[in-house]
Amino acid sequence: MSKTLAAEIAGRTVEVTNPANRAMALAATLRRHGFDAGSANDAPVGDRAELQAWLQTTFASKG
Repeated sequence: MSKTLAAEIAGRTVEVTNPANRAMALAATLRRHGFDAGSANDAPVGDRAELQAWLQTTFASKG
């Protein structure tokens, strides 16, 4: 996952007003972009920078 996409997804996820819905919003966004959303419940959805780092680490390009 690129830094730009990770930043966009993290920003949109943290903007969800109800913290209880952030993991659900993250999972939907990941699916929309073609990523496996199974690990979304483990994501640190309370902090934009932590979430961005988590996204880049979790969905790092393997190649």
